[in-house]
Amino acid sequence: MLQKPGMGRLGVPPARRGVSASLPDFPWDTSAEAEALAGSHPDGIVDLSIGTPVDPVAPVIREALAAASSAPGYPATAGTARLREAAVAALDRRFGITGLTKAAVLPVIGSKELIAWLPTLLGLGPADVVVAPELAYPTYDVGARLAGAQVLLADSLTQLGPQSVTLVYLNSPSNPTGRVLGAEHLRKVVGWSRDRGVVVASDECYLGLGWDAEPLSVLHPSICDGDHTGLLALHSLSKSSSLAGYRAGFVAGDPALVVELLAVRRHARNDGADAGAGCHGGRAGRRRSRKAAARAVRAAAGGPVAGAALSRFCYRLFGSRTLLVGHPR
Repeated sequence: MLQKPGMGRLGVPPARRGVSASLPDFPWDTSAEAEALAGSHPDGIVDLSIGTPVDPVAPVIREALAAASSAPGYPATAGTARLREAAVAALDRRFGITGLTKAAVLPVIGSKELIAWLPTLLGLGPADVVVAPELAYPTYDVGARLAGAQVLLADSLTQLGPQSVTLVYLNSPSNPTGRVLGAEHLRKVVGWSRDRGVVVASDECYLGLGWDAEPLSVLHPSICDGDHTGLLALHSLSKSSSLAGYRAGFVAGDPALVVELLAVRRHARNDGADAGAGCHGGRAGRRRSRKAAARAVRAAAGGPVAGAALSRFCYRLFGSRTLLVGHPR
Protein backbone atom coordinates (compact mmCIF):
# COMPACT_ATOMS: atom_id res chain seq x y z
CA MET A 1 0.00 0.00 0.00
CA LEU A 2 1.40 3.36 -1.04
CA GLN A 3 1.71 5.94 1.72
CA LYS A 4 0.88 9.52 0.82
CA PRO A 5 3.22 12.22 2.08
CA GLY A 6 2.17 13.42 5.51
CA MET A 7 -0.16 10.45 6.02
CA GLY A 8 0.10 7.42 8.26
CA ARG A 9 0.34 3.85 6.97
CA LEU A 10 -3.45 3.47 6.99
CA GLY A 11 -4.04 6.66 5.06
CA VAL A 12 -4.91 8.84 8.05
CA PRO A 13 -2.84 11.74 9.42
CA PRO A 14 -0.35 10.61 12.08
CA ALA A 15 -1.16 11.56 15.66
CA ARG A 16 0.36 14.88 16.62
CA ARG A 17 2.34 15.27 19.80
CA GLY A 18 0.21 17.44 22.06
CA VAL A 19 1.58 20.58 23.66
CA SER A 20 0.85 19.13 27.09
CA ALA A 21 3.44 16.42 26.46
CA SER A 22 6.16 19.08 26.72
CA LEU A 23 4.84 20.41 30.04
CA PRO A 24 5.39 19.10 33.57
CA ASP A 25 2.59 17.50 35.56
CA PHE A 26 0.12 20.06 36.83
CA PRO A 27 1.47 20.90 40.30
CA TRP A 28 -1.78 20.65 42.25
CA ASP A 29 -2.39 17.18 40.79
CA THR A 30 0.95 15.96 42.12
CA SER A 31 0.20 17.24 45.62
CA ALA A 32 -3.08 15.35 46.05
CA GLU A 33 -1.55 12.51 48.09
CA ALA A 34 0.29 14.89 50.43
CA GLU A 35 -2.86 16.98 50.82
CA ALA A 36 -4.89 13.92 51.78
CA LEU A 37 -2.29 12.93 54.37
CA ALA A 38 -2.20 16.43 55.87
CA GLY A 39 -5.98 16.60 55.88
CA SER A 40 -6.15 13.46 58.00
CA HIS A 41 -4.36 15.23 60.87
CA PRO A 42 -6.66 15.85 63.87
CA ASP A 43 -6.05 19.60 63.70
CA GLY A 44 -6.78 19.76 59.98
CA ILE A 45 -4.67 21.15 57.15
CA VAL A 46 -2.72 24.38 56.79
CA ASP A 47 -2.73 24.83 53.01
CA LEU A 48 0.25 26.86 51.77
CA SER A 49 -0.04 25.75 48.14
CA ILE A 50 -1.96 28.05 45.81
CA GLY A 51 -2.61 30.74 48.43
CA THR A 52 -6.33 31.28 47.88
CA PRO A 53 -7.54 34.34 49.84
CA VAL A 54 -10.05 33.68 52.61
CA ASP A 55 -10.91 37.28 53.51
CA PRO A 56 -14.15 38.58 51.94
CA VAL A 57 -14.08 41.01 49.04
CA ALA A 58 -14.46 44.57 50.30
CA PRO A 59 -17.99 46.01 49.92
CA VAL A 60 -16.73 49.00 47.90
CA ILE A 61 -15.28 46.60 45.31
CA ARG A 62 -18.48 44.54 45.09
CA GLU A 63 -20.48 47.73 44.67
CA ALA A 64 -18.18 48.93 41.89
CA LEU A 65 -18.53 45.58 40.11
CA ALA A 66 -22.32 45.74 40.36
CA ALA A 67 -22.34 49.31 39.05
CA ALA A 68 -20.34 48.26 35.99
CA SER A 69 -22.21 45.02 35.34
CA SER A 70 -24.52 46.52 32.70
CA ALA A 71 -21.70 47.28 30.23
CA PRO A 72 -22.59 45.20 27.13
CA GLY A 73 -19.51 45.82 24.99
CA TYR A 74 -16.11 44.21 24.70
CA PRO A 75 -13.51 45.68 27.07
CA ALA A 76 -10.44 47.42 25.73
CA THR A 77 -7.30 45.29 25.90
CA ALA A 78 -5.38 48.38 27.01
CA GLY A 79 -7.85 49.02 29.81
CA THR A 80 -9.39 52.38 30.50
CA ALA A 81 -7.27 55.48 30.93
CA ARG A 82 -8.75 55.83 34.42
CA LEU A 83 -7.63 52.30 35.37
CA ARG A 84 -4.09 52.80 34.13
CA GLU A 85 -3.81 56.17 35.85
CA ALA A 86 -5.01 54.55 39.08
CA ALA A 87 -2.31 51.88 38.77
CA VAL A 88 0.37 54.54 38.25
CA ALA A 89 -0.85 56.46 41.31
CA ALA A 90 -1.02 53.31 43.46
CA LEU A 91 2.54 52.26 42.56
CA ASP A 92 3.79 55.71 43.52
CA ARG A 93 1.74 55.93 46.71
CA ARG A 94 2.36 52.40 47.99
CA PHE A 95 5.85 51.58 46.71
CA GLY A 96 7.55 54.87 45.80
CA ILE A 97 7.71 54.02 42.10
CA THR A 98 8.02 57.23 40.09
CA GLY A 99 8.37 58.15 36.43
CA LEU A 100 5.60 55.91 35.11
CA THR A 101 2.83 57.08 32.78
CA LYS A 102 -0.40 55.34 31.85
CA ALA A 103 1.26 54.27 28.58
CA ALA A 104 3.62 52.13 30.67
CA VAL A 105 0.81 50.10 32.28
CA LEU A 106 -1.21 47.23 30.82
CA PRO A 107 -3.98 45.35 32.67
CA VAL A 108 -3.97 41.56 32.38
CA ILE A 109 -6.38 38.75 33.24
CA GLY A 110 -4.52 37.87 36.42
CA SER A 111 -0.74 37.76 36.64
CA LYS A 112 -0.62 34.02 35.86
CA GLU A 113 -2.00 34.63 32.37
CA LEU A 114 0.76 37.12 31.68
CA ILE A 115 3.53 34.95 33.12
CA ALA A 116 2.34 31.95 31.11
CA TRP A 117 2.41 33.88 27.83
CA LEU A 118 5.11 36.51 28.40
CA PRO A 119 7.92 34.62 26.59
CA THR A 120 5.57 34.01 23.65
CA LEU A 121 4.39 37.63 23.58
CA LEU A 122 8.02 38.78 23.55
CA GLY A 123 8.77 36.50 20.59
CA LEU A 124 11.06 34.05 22.40
CA GLY A 125 11.81 30.68 20.82
CA PRO A 126 14.15 27.67 20.90
CA ALA A 127 17.30 29.81 20.74
CA ASP A 128 16.34 31.81 23.84
CA VAL A 129 17.06 31.08 27.50
CA VAL A 130 14.72 32.07 30.33
CA VAL A 131 16.16 32.24 33.85
CA ALA A 132 13.90 31.58 36.84
CA PRO A 133 14.59 31.07 40.57
CA GLU A 134 15.49 27.53 41.60
CA LEU A 135 12.45 27.18 43.86
CA ALA A 136 9.63 29.23 42.40
CA TYR A 137 6.19 29.59 40.86
CA PRO A 138 5.87 26.74 38.32
CA THR A 139 4.40 29.02 35.65
CA TYR A 140 7.78 30.69 34.97
CA ASP A 141 8.97 27.34 33.64
CA VAL A 142 5.70 26.55 31.87
CA GLY A 143 5.62 29.91 30.06
CA ALA A 144 9.11 29.35 28.71
CA ARG A 145 8.18 25.85 27.54
CA LEU A 146 5.05 27.11 25.79
CA ALA A 147 7.27 29.45 23.77
CA GLY A 148 9.69 26.63 23.02
CA ALA A 149 12.44 28.42 24.94
CA GLN A 150 15.04 26.86 27.22
CA VAL A 151 14.76 27.18 31.00
CA LEU A 152 17.66 27.71 33.39
CA LEU A 153 17.04 27.67 37.15
CA ALA A 154 19.44 29.89 39.06
CA ASP A 155 19.39 32.13 42.13
CA SER A 156 22.53 34.12 41.34
CA LEU A 157 24.21 35.62 38.29
CA THR A 158 27.39 33.64 38.92
CA GLN A 159 25.46 30.44 38.21
CA LEU A 160 24.80 31.61 34.64
CA GLY A 161 28.42 31.71 33.54
CA PRO A 162 28.82 32.66 29.87
CA GLN A 163 25.28 31.52 29.07
CA SER A 164 23.41 33.88 26.73
CA VAL A 165 20.09 34.86 28.31
CA THR A 166 16.98 36.61 26.96
CA LEU A 167 14.64 36.89 29.95
CA VAL A 168 15.23 36.82 33.72
CA TYR A 169 12.45 36.33 36.27
CA LEU A 170 12.74 37.77 39.76
CA ASN A 171 10.29 37.14 42.60
CA SER A 172 10.61 39.25 45.73
CA PRO A 173 9.14 38.62 48.22
CA SER A 174 9.41 35.04 47.03
CA ASN A 175 6.66 32.48 46.99
CA PRO A 176 7.26 29.94 48.48
CA THR A 177 10.47 30.87 50.35
CA GLY A 178 9.52 34.36 51.56
CA ARG A 179 12.98 35.64 50.63
CA VAL A 180 13.23 39.39 50.04
CA LEU A 181 15.95 40.46 47.62
CA GLY A 182 18.04 43.36 48.89
CA ALA A 183 18.69 46.59 47.01
CA GLU A 184 22.26 45.60 46.14
CA HIS A 185 21.12 42.30 44.64
CA LEU A 186 18.39 43.99 42.59
CA ARG A 187 20.74 46.70 41.32
CA LYS A 188 23.28 44.07 40.30
CA VAL A 189 20.66 42.13 38.31
CA VAL A 190 19.42 45.31 36.60
CA GLY A 191 22.94 46.41 35.65
CA TRP A 192 23.95 42.95 34.44
CA SER A 193 20.79 42.64 32.34
CA ARG A 194 21.15 46.08 30.76
CA ASP A 195 24.74 45.38 29.76
CA ARG A 196 23.46 42.34 27.83
CA GLY A 197 20.09 43.55 26.55
CA VAL A 198 18.22 41.09 28.78
CA VAL A 199 14.61 41.72 29.84
CA VAL A 200 13.94 41.53 33.58
CA ALA A 201 10.42 40.47 34.61
CA SER A 202 9.94 41.04 38.33
CA ASP A 203 6.99 39.19 39.85
CA GLU A 204 5.90 41.62 42.57
CA CYS A 205 2.56 40.11 43.53
CA TYR A 206 3.66 40.04 47.19
CA LEU A 207 5.44 43.40 47.23
CA GLY A 208 3.05 44.84 49.82
CA LEU A 209 3.30 41.82 52.09
CA GLY A 210 6.83 42.19 53.45
CA TRP A 211 7.44 41.09 57.04
CA ASP A 212 10.98 41.47 58.41
CA ALA A 213 12.40 43.41 55.46
CA GLU A 214 10.97 46.18 53.27
CA PRO A 215 10.63 44.81 49.71
CA LEU A 216 11.66 47.05 46.82
CA SER A 217 10.30 47.06 43.29
CA VAL A 218 12.68 46.66 40.39
CA LEU A 219 11.14 49.95 39.18
CA HIS A 220 12.04 51.86 42.34
CA PRO A 221 14.39 54.77 41.58
CA SER A 222 16.94 53.44 44.09
CA ILE A 223 17.19 50.26 41.98
CA CYS A 224 16.94 51.46 38.38
CA ASP A 225 17.94 55.15 38.76
CA GLY A 226 14.58 56.13 37.27
CA ASP A 227 15.27 54.31 34.00
CA HIS A 228 12.73 51.55 33.31
CA THR A 229 14.33 50.33 30.08
CA GLY A 230 14.17 46.55 29.84
CA LEU A 231 12.23 46.22 33.10
CA LEU A 232 8.75 44.84 33.69
CA ALA A 233 7.02 44.62 37.08
CA LEU A 234 4.11 42.18 37.38
CA HIS A 235 1.38 42.97 39.89
CA SER A 236 -1.73 41.16 41.06
CA LEU A 237 -4.76 42.12 43.13
CA SER A 238 -5.45 38.49 44.07
CA LYS A 239 -3.50 38.49 47.33
CA SER A 240 -3.27 42.19 48.20
CA SER A 241 -7.02 42.81 47.82
CA SER A 242 -8.52 39.29 48.11
CA LEU A 243 -9.56 39.42 44.46
CA ALA A 244 -8.35 36.06 43.15
CA GLY A 245 -11.78 35.41 41.65
CA TYR A 246 -11.74 38.72 39.80
CA ARG A 247 -8.61 37.81 37.77
CA ALA A 248 -7.17 41.31 38.04
CA GLY A 249 -3.54 42.19 37.50
CA PHE A 250 -1.30 44.47 35.50
CA VAL A 251 2.22 44.87 34.19
CA ALA A 252 4.17 48.13 34.36
CA GLY A 253 7.60 49.29 33.27
CA ASP A 254 9.42 49.88 30.01
CA PRO A 255 6.89 51.69 27.76
CA ALA A 256 8.34 50.11 24.61
CA LEU A 257 7.86 46.61 26.02
CA VAL A 258 4.37 47.41 27.29
CA VAL A 259 3.35 48.76 23.88
CA GLU A 260 4.66 45.57 22.26
CA LEU A 261 2.73 43.38 24.69
CA LEU A 262 -0.43 45.37 23.97
CA ALA A 263 0.07 45.15 20.20
CA VAL A 264 0.31 41.36 20.34
CA ARG A 265 -2.42 40.77 22.93
CA ARG A 266 -4.96 42.79 20.95
CA HIS A 267 -4.84 40.10 18.26
CA ALA A 268 -5.79 37.43 20.80
CA ARG A 269 -8.77 39.28 22.31
CA ASN A 270 -11.96 41.01 21.21
CA ASP A 271 -10.68 44.54 21.59
CA GLY A 272 -13.35 47.08 22.49
CA ALA A 273 -13.23 50.83 22.90
CA ASP A 274 -11.92 52.57 26.00
CA ALA A 275 -14.78 52.35 28.49
CA GLY A 276 -13.55 55.34 30.47
CA ALA A 277 -15.40 58.44 31.53
CA GLY A 278 -17.73 59.74 28.88
CA CYS A 279 -17.17 56.83 26.55
CA HIS A 280 -20.74 55.56 26.71
CA GLY A 281 -21.82 58.61 24.80
CA GLY A 282 -18.94 58.13 22.39
CA ARG A 283 -19.91 54.53 21.76
CA ALA A 284 -23.52 55.53 21.27
CA GLY A 285 -22.38 58.14 18.76
CA ARG A 286 -20.35 55.55 16.87
CA ARG A 287 -23.33 53.19 16.84
CA ARG A 288 -25.48 55.98 15.41
CA SER A 289 -22.80 56.64 12.77
CA ARG A 290 -22.76 52.96 11.79
CA LYS A 291 -26.53 52.88 11.60
CA ALA A 292 -26.52 55.98 9.41
CA ALA A 293 -23.93 54.38 7.13
CA ALA A 294 -25.98 51.18 6.97
CA ARG A 295 -29.08 53.18 6.00
CA ALA A 296 -27.05 54.83 3.25
CA VAL A 297 -26.02 51.42 1.94
CA ARG A 298 -29.61 50.15 1.94
CA ALA A 299 -30.86 53.30 0.23
CA ALA A 300 -28.19 53.20 -2.46
CA ALA A 301 -28.71 49.47 -3.03
CA GLY A 302 -32.47 49.79 -3.19
CA GLY A 303 -32.91 47.18 -0.46
CA PRO A 304 -31.04 44.95 1.98
CA VAL A 305 -27.73 43.33 0.97
CA ALA A 306 -25.64 40.84 2.91
CA GLY A 307 -22.57 38.61 2.84
CA ALA A 308 -20.11 38.94 -0.02
CA ALA A 309 -22.55 41.18 -1.88
CA LEU A 310 -22.50 43.64 1.01
CA SER A 311 -18.70 43.62 1.05
CA ARG A 312 -18.51 44.36 -2.68
CA PHE A 313 -21.20 47.04 -2.46
CA CYS A 314 -19.53 48.84 0.47
CA TYR A 315 -16.25 48.81 -1.40
CA ARG A 316 -17.86 50.42 -4.46
CA LEU A 317 -19.81 52.94 -2.37
CA PHE A 318 -17.17 53.99 0.18
CA GLY A 319 -13.94 52.83 -1.44
CA SER A 320 -13.28 50.48 1.49
CA ARG A 321 -14.82 47.79 3.67
CA THR A 322 -15.08 50.19 6.59
CA LEU A 323 -18.38 48.80 7.84
CA LEU A 324 -17.02 45.27 8.00
CA VAL A 325 -13.46 45.56 9.25
CA GLY A 326 -12.85 44.71 12.89
CA HIS A 327 -16.28 43.20 13.62
CA PRO A 328 -15.59 40.90 16.60
CA ARG A 329 -17.17 37.54 17.17
